[in-house]
Amino acid sequence: MREYRFDVVRVVCMTYLVAYFHLYGYVYAVNQMAIVYSASTAMAHACLGLFTFVSGYLLGRKYCFGQNGNTDVWFFYRKRILRIVPLFVVASVVLWLIGFNTAAATWNGLICISPFVDPKPLTLYYIPVILWCYLVTPFVSRLGLKWRVYCSLSLFGLLLVARLMFHSIDNRFVFDVLFYFIGVVSAPYFDWKFNFSYGTVVKSSLIFIFMFLAAFVFVDDSFIYSPFCQMLLGAAGVFVILFICEAVSRLLFAGHKNGENGLKTIACQMVGFVSYASMACYMFHRFFYWAAEKMWNPSDTSVKWLFMAGCVYPVIVALSYVIQKLYDNILNHNISSS
Repeated sequence: MREYRFDVVRVVCMTYLVAYFHLYGYVYAVNQMAIVYSASTAMAHACLGLFTFVSGYLLGRKYCFGQNGNTDVWFFYRKRILRIVPLFVVASVVLWLIGFNTAAATWNGLICISPFVDPKPLTLYYIPVILWCYLVTPFVSRLGLKWRVYCSLSLFGLLLVARLMFHSIDNRFVFDVLFYFIGVVSAPYFDWKFNFSYGTVVKSSLIFIFMFLAAFVFVDDSFIYSPFCQMLLGAAGVFVILFICEAVSRLLFAGHKNGENGLKTIACQMVGFVSYASMACYMFHRFFYWAAEKMWNPSDTSVKWLFMAGCVYPVIVALSYVIQKLYDNILNHNISSS
C-alpha cells in the first residue's frame, strides 16, 4: 500500500531545497542576513535528514533479510545501485563539465569517499551518504528490535568518535546516518502516524516557530551560527515537517481515494508527479539553473527570483520527471530481458 504522506514529504523537502535554499547562489540579495541563512541552513539539514529517514523507513518495511526473510542481500544492493548510481554518475560529470564542482571533488563523490575526506562535491555530496546507508541496511534489518537498536547505536557511536578524531568527516553525514538508522530500526514496529486534530497541527506549528525565532533572539550569536546549533534545529525540524506533511496528506487524500473531490484529485496527481521526479530533480537542478542563466540573467534581483522560482523551477520538475521516466523504462526493460 502506497504511503501518500511520504510523497508529500518528498515534495515539500525537494521544493524547499531546489526552489528556495539552492537559489541563494543565483539570487544573491536573498542571502544578505546571516540569521536568515542560518535558519535556512537548519531547515535544509531537516529536509535532507527527513529524506534519509523516509528512505530508511520504507526500505526497512519493504525488505526482510535474515533466516525468515525472503530478500537476497545482493538483489537489494543491485537494485539500489541501479536505481541511483547511473544517474549520479551522469549528474556528477555534468556538474564538473560546467565548472560547478572541481575534478577532485567529483572524483571523491564518484568513489563514495566524500563523506570522509575533502574536497566534497557541492549538492551531490548527499548521494554517497545514502549509498553508505544502503550498505549497512541488510545487516541492521535482519535483527530483532533490541539488536537493531544495539547495532545502530554502536555504528553511530563509532561514526561519532571518528568525527571527533577526524574533522574531514562531514557533519551532515553523521546527521543523516542518525535519521536513517531511526527509520530502519523503527520501520517494523512504529508507523509514525499521528492522531491529531488540525487545530493541534496549527498550534504545534506556531509553538515551534515561536521557539525557533526565540532561540535566534535570546541565544548567543556564536552558538546560533554554529554547525551544532544548525544540526540541533534541523533535528527538531525533521519531526515538525513530518508532522505537518502527515496532516497535509490526510487533508489531500481523504476525498481523493473515493473520487469525491476533483480538485483534490488534481492536487494528489501533482503531488505524485513531483514526488516521482524528486531524485532526478535534486541531481540535475544545478545544471538547469546554469542553463537558464545562460539564456537570460536579469540584473534585477526580484525579476530574477520570479524567473528562477516561478518559471525555471516548474520546467526543471517536468524535465526531471521525463529523465526519471526514461531511465526507469530503460532499467525495467533491461531487467526483464536479463
